Amino acid sequence: MRVLYIDCSLAGVSGDMMLSALLNLGAELDLRKLSESVKESMEGVRHLDVSYSVVRKQGFRAGSLRVEIEDSKHHRTGLEVRDALVKTLESIGVSREAKTFAMGVVDTILEAESLIHGEPIETLHLHEMASPDTLVDIAGIAAALDSLNLFRDAKVYGSPVAVGSGMFKTEHGYLVSPAPATLEILRSRRYPFKGGPAEGELATPTGVAVLVNLVDEPVYSPPLIKPLKVGYGAGFKDLPGLPNVLRLVYGEGPLPYVAEEVYVLETNLDDVSGEVLGDTVDRLMKSGARDVCIIPSTTKKNRPGYVLKVIAGLERLDEVLETIIRETGTLGVRVLKTPRYVVSREVKRLRVKLNDVEFSVRVKVARDLKGRLVRVKPEYEDLKRISASTGVPVRTLSKLVWAKVKDVLEKDV
Repeated sequence: MRVLYIDCSLAGVSGDMMLSALLNLGAELDLRKLSESVKESMEGVRHLDVSYSVVRKQGFRAGSLRVEIEDSKHHRTGLEVRDALVKTLESIGVSREAKTFAMGVVDTILEAESLIHGEPIETLHLHEMASPDTLVDIAGIAAALDSLNLFRDAKVYGSPVAVGSGMFKTEHGYLVSPAPATLEILRSRRYPFKGGPAEGELATPTGVAVLVNLVDEPVYSPPLIKPLKVGYGAGFKDLPGLPNVLRLVYGEGPLPYVAEEVYVLETNLDDVSGEVLGDTVDRLMKSGARDVCIIPSTTKKNRPGYVLKVIAGLERLDEVLETIIRETGTLGVRVLKTPRYVVSREVKRLRVKLNDVEFSVRVKVARDLKGRLVRVKPEYEDLKRISASTGVPVRTLSKLVWAKVKDVLEKDV
């Protein structure tokens, strides 16, 4: 499995840093065509030139993007920006996946700005976000990701983003980092961030909009990866004692399975009834737990008890933790973050005939990332329904259904 890790924990992320890092990673992009396409797509742009070079930031060699602009318009509506991006993407010729990604990025920005200013996107007046360099960043990043083939068969991880601290100056006057639009984008996708480590704005709305639309899974430490290439993208500012760079690590996953981080929550219980435990399991699954099990154990003073063990993802961790404490009354929960590998799965709906009667059966099909068939299992509830209708025992029915669907599935391998 191909893996991309976006490390924005040091100096944040911006659109130009991301594009520079992708070019530094080896992405191929016709910058002249990109600049001409943006210029033709945006009314009022007299001159636009995009260039790429390698610079040094605190000793680091990093890609740097420079955009020269002569623009007669000081603001544009959200609809104008969106239409200009559509034209640009058509002009530079990117894949359907790249177009979907780029439009997702601009819509994320416009929705955040619309919410903050209380105006509809069609009439929303934008200043910095309507500049031609925003379109250069979004369209350029989409095309660069396309050239690296990262929209297909790749898992993208991202670190928590450093947003800086203190005040910085904008068209609207002084603001406190993170900027309102940046914070709204992070909030809307529940993407983790941290303050510092330098003063000023380290994460821009464009940068975080790209991040939340690209990252499949935020992680607090780098994922298990065999690194093949590393790309650095430089920001324009010189930060005291801090290399202002974004780092991308491209490589391979070690196994043909999907890698992810999960949280294991455990607590010992010796004063909870079986009825309460049964109800707790149901409530935990409804609150977002991925798995729940109850293990018999011996607790303090040789009392019989249980270990309640729950697996949850970061996105539902707080709800699951709150459910455990509220429903069991426990005074403490152990939380362990751990990697795990899972087999990619899908549910197919197949029709099979038994005794000249046709039935619909859902079949869970699991394959590794190389497409190899790992496991096939008919859904128990469907077998139960068919068993009630035909009188055939579920155990026998499972074998019959498996024999019927095996040939169909093997043709798909």
